[in-house]
Amino acid sequence: MKKGAVAFIDILGFKGMWQRKDIDVMNILNGIPELIKKRYRYPPPEKKWPSSSEPQVTILSDTIVITIDSEQPHCLFLLGNIINEMTLYFHEHKMFFRGAIGYGEYIQSGNTFVGPAIDDVASWYEVADWIGIVLTPKSNYIIDRFSPFKIKVNNYDVQTFIKYDVSDKYNNTYHINCLNWPGYLQAAYEELPNNGSKSKTHKLMVGLFTEQGEFDALVLKKYENTLKFVDYAVCSIELKTDE
Repeated sequence: MKKGAVAFIDILGFKGMWQRKDIDVMNILNGIPELIKKRYRYPPPEKKWPSSSEPQVTILSDTIVITIDSEQPHCLFLLGNIINEMTLYFHEHKMFFRGAIGYGEYIQSGNTFVGPAIDDVASWYEVADWIGIVLTPKSNYIIDRFSPFKIKVNNYDVQTFIKYDVSDKYNNTYHINCLNWPGYLQAAYEELPNNGSKSKTHKLMVGLFTEQGEFDALVLKKYENTLKFVDYAVCSIELKTDE
């Protein structure tokens, strides 16, 4: 078996998309692999960064599987930053996803995946009741061993993963590391919210929700959970300091 980072991503509301005339699902999905490979190449990993393979992308109906092979778990951060770019791409098309990222051993042959890392991620990628990405519990502990890892986005430092109490559909909560996509988006706007005001990312998400079709109480809960995380995550970004 090989080692690497694995992401399973569940496209939310996928079944209803085929009936929408304002969205070309196939073209959107076909654009994902090239987007991911471009994000991996630019900006390139630092010279001291452990070596890794280019990301491999497999799309199976409403599930996107992304893998990056590496003997070191640093590739979890690479995969997280790639998914940040995917978030922007999905929002452009008024689409959302949730999922999980893990690190470990697996085997891939074409569209067939087996191994402990695959089982780990597959058991967690549909657990959270929100729009977002979690690390599996095992990978959560791996990330905890690293010093806080930040990327530079415009004039801000953004942690790739942050700890948060994630809820599932049964109201259980899990204090685990999550992909900080709201912080990434907010830093791209180059603006921190004023005290008491809603961030641009919060307003963006509310706007996207209003452009969806009618939804039931279960979807409403998912949206509200997402907005709570957005408000929490946006506060985690900081102005860059010269070191």
